[in-house]
Amino acid sequence: MRLIAIGDIHGQLQKLERLMDKVRPTERDRLVFLGDYIDRGPDSKGVVDFLIRFAACCPQTIFLRGNHEQLFLDAMVTEVPDRLPGWERLADLCRHYAHMTGLATAGKEGIRSDVRIWMRNGGAEMLMSYGADEKRIRSADERSIPWHLVPQTHVDFLRQTRLWHRQDGFLFVHAGADEGKPLEKQIHTLLWERFCPPGKAEIHVVGHNPTPDGQPHFESGRYSLDTGAGNGRKLTACNVSIREFWQA
Repeated sequence: MRLIAIGDIHGQLQKLERLMDKVRPTERDRLVFLGDYIDRGPDSKGVVDFLIRFAACCPQTIFLRGNHEQLFLDAMVTEVPDRLPGWERLADLCRHYAHMTGLATAGKEGIRSDVRIWMRNGGAEMLMSYGADEKRIRSADERSIPWHLVPQTHVDFLRQTRLWHRQDGFLFVHAGADEGKPLEKQIHTLLWERFCPPGKAEIHVVGHNPTPDGQPHFESGRYSLDTGAGNGRKLTACNVSIREFWQA
């Protein structure tokens, strides 16, 4: 069995398809997608469709949540909460994040900042992949986002993503982890932190922070696999057990 991690995709469907043609996963393999499937790139919708089909064929696959999935879901729940019953915004779970982003502001205007933050970080590109008109979406305010264009199956897939996965001496997270704290108490770190030290008890397999040269970086205690697909560079998959990797 191969243990394969895939870095940040960011709406790059063609790169994902070419990459999977090179990896040729089988039912015996365990694939761990490190998050950030959406935003920035041209086809977030196509990527989510692909991943839903992939999950049906390979149910042992692990899908982690990236900060961009969290941004999208937090934005949606502020405006159409009936589509995400019970969802907790990161700003409600983490006081540091709320103050850092200004989301601690009281009242509805403060809550709507979730939408502005997401739109500034690739949300417009995501909505256009679902059929939103570019001119209208660029000028839309928080109350006129066409949430109805995103199917509930896609919302449900994204909300069911996990924050971490452990296997065979590896800890898979989107951004980073502090080995001195329980993982369930560091949601902001798992999604956002770029400057965590490498692991000691486990090798941390991460995305989130694009490598400067478009190549995966293998450190003692950390493998960094975001090679900049969201910025027009390569998408990477890696068999972490032997450091074999593929790119598209």
